[in-house]
Amino acid sequence: MTDTTAPVHGRGTAAEQGARLREAADREMGRVPHAGDRKAKTSRRSSRRISPQESPRSSHPPLVDDDKQRRSSKRNSRHHQAASEAAEAPFSEKTHVGTAAAQGAAFRRGEEAELPSPEQTREARERHLRAAYGETPKLGKGSPVKPHFYKMTGIDNIALLMEDDSYTTSCFSIYMFKTELDIETVENFFEVLAETYPKYRYVVDLDPKLSKKKEKETLRGMPGTSPPRGEFDAGRRTRYGKGLKAGSLLSPARWRFVPDFDIKENIKHIAQCPDGGDDVALNKLAGDFLGSHYDYSKPIWGALLVNGLNTSDGGRSALMIKIHHCFSDGQGMIQSYHAALGALEQGIGIRDIQRKVDSNTAQNKRPGQREDKPTAWGTIRHGFHLVRGLYFRSRKSFLYQEQRERVAGRRYCHSKGIDMNDIKMIRKAYGNEKLNLTLNDVALAILARALRIASERVDPSRRHKDKRVAIFVPISVRPKGDWSLSNATTGSIAWLRFEKEEHPDFEAQLSQVHREMGRIKRSYGPKILFKVFNAASKHRITYLPNYPLLRQFYYRAFREYHVATNVPGPPKPVRFGDHEAYSYHVLPPSSPGKSTMAIGMISYANDFSLAVSCDDVPEFAHLAEEICQAFQDAAEQIIEAANQKLASSKEASKAQ
Repeated sequence: MTDTTAPVHGRGTAAEQGARLREAADREMGRVPHAGDRKAKTSRRSSRRISPQESPRSSHPPLVDDDKQRRSSKRNSRHHQAASEAAEAPFSEKTHVGTAAAQGAAFRRGEEAELPSPEQTREARERHLRAAYGETPKLGKGSPVKPHFYKMTGIDNIALLMEDDSYTTSCFSIYMFKTELDIETVENFFEVLAETYPKYRYVVDLDPKLSKKKEKETLRGMPGTSPPRGEFDAGRRTRYGKGLKAGSLLSPARWRFVPDFDIKENIKHIAQCPDGGDDVALNKLAGDFLGSHYDYSKPIWGALLVNGLNTSDGGRSALMIKIHHCFSDGQGMIQSYHAALGALEQGIGIRDIQRKVDSNTAQNKRPGQREDKPTAWGTIRHGFHLVRGLYFRSRKSFLYQEQRERVAGRRYCHSKGIDMNDIKMIRKAYGNEKLNLTLNDVALAILARALRIASERVDPSRRHKDKRVAIFVPISVRPKGDWSLSNATTGSIAWLRFEKEEHPDFEAQLSQVHREMGRIKRSYGPKILFKVFNAASKHRITYLPNYPLLRQFYYRAFREYHVATNVPGPPKPVRFGDHEAYSYHVLPPSSPGKSTMAIGMISYANDFSLAVSCDDVPEFAHLAEEICQAFQDAAEQIIEAANQKLASSKEASKAQ
């Protein structure tokens, strides 16, 4: 076939491309096609263009890419050379082996038709996505492009090192729908998500030496393929601590790109929820999903679609998603989901969505919200406060009633939700020039009150001697505009007021929470811990809980606190295709210590809700449900008191 007669790849409709291929095959066989064949074989069905079109609004500078660095390395030079040669090669019939037209031409020549290539399979998948969403899935990359093989950071690696048979670090989210969400829509969403954020196709290689062997196998193989993987891989374990053996003594675990990974392998579907699909049945499924461990032969995330629900608030289906904390922190997880969903719904590039969110976030910053600046003296005081709270006090609430090791199972529940206007009203009622309350202060005050109420309801016979409850509050150090799937989170512990009160003083409660959060803001401690753990945890030899005595020292602190996060969610309901999520809840990982809880608070579509996860033991059989109910009750108490305070302030102003 001559260059002048070769059809141009990616030009015209599908019918026109097929016609050109058939004409080329006919010429090679000596046949003369009729002049009207091309026009006669076109149809309305095939009149859509199949070449992916970029969004007209996505004409922006590309993200920072380290592709040049990868090309310059010897290890990846052959891979990039092969890819560039394939891209620059002239078009011929052989490059389109596997298409319907090429298979037909081969059949007419009496040859055996070959199967489609991985590239053609990918193009077919994109056409399927376009048909499902009505828009092109080419949304652009949502985060900087990474090499196909690269080392983990220390923060990523420590999330693996803390894992053992009874504990895993998972960021969890659940969407509730009043319609029956179908599995095809979920699969299509994750296909788009993996194209936009390629990290959803990266696997963790715990052994760096084995990872380098697989890297060489990948470079020797065909572009777009990866070495075959084995059966379920629970991950190797250390000898003493029985924790995950991530990396070597002097090198962290590695990320490896698997371009041919089928996203459907990580998505499970329950067509009919057992036990009638009520709230209890849904919470049990969520707890089991949370407690399950990852398969390290696949990307370490998972999704579960549950249909056939009949919950008290009208839920008919639910979509649960979890990712390992080494994959990303909770903020990165939430950003990736909703940026992709927003781009699909609006039909624009994902960078446009990201810039819009960044702009809205900057505009919503309250003046004076971060008036406290860290100082050296504040860091010293905060350090003494941490040591005294973790090692000279002992938690007496929410404990196992029998001596046992931490169990692997989890229990789950989420609350109904509070109107965000009521949260803002509480801040307005109790805030003043001296007490510059934030929404986070109000949320933590309600949580502290709810935990006290729940502790008395779960076990009214025991004496509750705790005056404070320790809460680990995650703090984001992610730079503005950073939409990568990475770990940019540190944190510190706040001791919140936990005293029993016949007539609660909500103003005193809010003031105490504000002081505790101010103590953290005036300390360099969280940033220092982030840098120390990031440097030390790159090497397994410096992970101190793997050694006797030091393990007891660390776990003495781990069992003293619960983890509670408060993150802003989408201001409007998100949609998966034609299905709108009326409720959305999130959870951070819990502490590695036993009998500790993970608590997630999020604002979504003008509702503020709570989700709780705890150990699956008999004494905690109703703990998660009681905390969620107590959260609603505590919020109503504070809202009522805030309304009374505002009313009295208005009367006093009128009297003057």
